[in-house]
Amino acid sequence: MKFILIETSNDMDAMLDHITNQPIIAVDTEFQRETTYYPKLALVQIATDSNVICIDPVAFDAKPALKEILLNKNIEKVFHACSQDMEVLYYYLGETPDNIYDTQIANAFLSDHHQIGYAALVENELGIQLDKSQTRTNWLQRPLTEKQIQYAGDDVLYLYQLHNILDDKLQQAGRKSWFTEECSNLRDNQNNFQVDVKKLWRRVKGATKLSQNTLIIVQYIAEWREQLAQQKDRIRRKILTDTILIQLAFDKPETINYLDPIIISRDRSQYQLNENEKQQLIEIIQSAQQAPESEWPDNRFSVLDNQQKAELKNLQQLVNDKAEELSLSSAIISSRKDLENLILINSTESETGASPIDAKLNIVQGWRLRCIGQQLLDRVASNK
Repeated sequence: MKFILIETSNDMDAMLDHITNQPIIAVDTEFQRETTYYPKLALVQIATDSNVICIDPVAFDAKPALKEILLNKNIEKVFHACSQDMEVLYYYLGETPDNIYDTQIANAFLSDHHQIGYAALVENELGIQLDKSQTRTNWLQRPLTEKQIQYAGDDVLYLYQLHNILDDKLQQAGRKSWFTEECSNLRDNQNNFQVDVKKLWRRVKGATKLSQNTLIIVQYIAEWREQLAQQKDRIRRKILTDTILIQLAFDKPETINYLDPIIISRDRSQYQLNENEKQQLIEIIQSAQQAPESEWPDNRFSVLDNQQKAELKNLQQLVNDKAEELSLSSAIISSRKDLENLILINSTESETGASPIDAKLNIVQGWRLRCIGQQLLDRVASNK
């Protein structure tokens, strides 16, 4: 395999036909996001049948070429554990790639390893030990070292080989249709990258235990924090930590003098609100207190009662039994959260009119519904 570093539009144009004429390519990304709200794309690696191509979007505008490649439905793109790659590409391209083949998901349908790492999968299937010394390297620094380029290229070099091995095994196991269905849902998950500001309070640690009249303040502050985090491109906890956010909801400061002791941090990496932003925050808290009860977040059904917890254990056992029967990890069949939501939605169906199927829970869709979902639906329905 020939390794090629693309740092100019002219070099990219020279390789574009070669890449877009491939039926299958392997893809990986390198990015940074430790301190920023939005991930920063640093490198895109693509393997074809004869080349490993590292595209440097820091050196030139690679967006037009990457759109032509990654949004092409006729090219199958092989990733490993693609969720973070999909997110960074969503923010860079404005949408996510189509026609995805995820080798981590493929392996999950062939073993009881739900989220096997790339290095472990390469060693298991190819007997090759990868150098992981560059895992924590700074991918935005330039120039890239030869060691960085080799490391990045290796990530797609072996992906290309894994595709054929895993695909044969899926066909032999009779699970290719399950896998195809699972991968077809990956592009739909781009909605996960679009933040629903009205539900941000659910991400605030400890929020579900609060009363509704306090929770509405948490909701308003969480929305304001998110908007400021996006504007400043800072991770949300560096704007306000969850602990401070909840304290603000309880204390309801009415002046900057009252606000300052709550929000001032000794952490130098913490964003320091200016006077205008402090005043905005005070006004947000005041607006939240005036919100009508009809707008208060409904947290009544966010926590299981004792009877529902017992039912959750029963459902988990059914899932575990099915996983053992299929020699799969129970996690690929259903998450604990999906089972909790199945119980909660079922218990409120008569009140809300929404069924578990209407809510599009994974456990009652597609292959999962056929495999065990209907059994779970029947079980929770019998407990109404």
